[in-house]
Amino acid sequence: MAFFWRVWLAVAGINAIVLTLFVTLAALQFDAIQSSLAGERLTLLAARTAAPFEQAARIGLGIAAVRNAEGLLERTRQTDEAIGAIHVFGPEGRILHSTDPLPPSRIPAAALVARAAAGGAPWHHGGRDAFLAGVEIASRSGASLGGVLIVYSAAQNAARVGAMTTELILAGIVVLLGSMALGAPLLRIGLRGPIRAFDAIEEAVEGFERDAWRSAAGDRPAARATAAAEDMRGMLDEAEHQYRSAGRSLAAARDAA
Repeated sequence: MAFFWRVWLAVAGINAIVLTLFVTLAALQFDAIQSSLAGERLTLLAARTAAPFEQAARIGLGIAAVRNAEGLLERTRQTDEAIGAIHVFGPEGRILHSTDPLPPSRIPAAALVARAAAGGAPWHHGGRDAFLAGVEIASRSGASLGGVLIVYSAAQNAARVGAMTTELILAGIVVLLGSMALGAPLLRIGLRGPIRAFDAIEEAVEGFERDAWRSAAGDRPAARATAAAEDMRGMLDEAEHQYRSAGRSLAAARDAA
């Protein structure tokens, strides 16, 4: 049975490694999907927020001159409690209007990089603490007058990812325990021949050692130890023959397939 338990533990270890990789990849994929969905939703919200400023730009007004700009931004911010701040910024990233009572002078460097990479298209950037999403505000000629930036807390996304990861871990544990329980009888049936051969070898080795110790102590003649050694040699030869025969059968089955 020692041979069976070794194989069973090896199979269980492989299953655990595979399930761990699956849970890790699934959690990373879920995180990426959640970030993408959140970013797309925020860019749509930023585009809706930018609409009044674009209308002002089309009639020749600067976005800094829009009346009640803070009120417009605050109304959008109140639609979702996870929105930390909404900024309207100029072409160089300087903040002109904001829902933050004490806004920074410029939008974050990560927002500037993501904006430059987007090349005028809506953009979003996922960070550890916050999501950043923005759109451009264009003049009648198509030149960029600045844009709208939404700063969104990443706590909700982290909570969703954490909950999904926990569910995947629990499911993986259940699958691992189930596979170990169901795999034990299947392995026992499939390894009947090798298990019998292995147990016979172990029994022969134990008998040889037992007879050798007794012979050395004078309890049994030396011939008894020699006979036990010959019996063990015969069992080893038979086990080797079965092993090679099984190998040839597997090779033939593989070639036939």
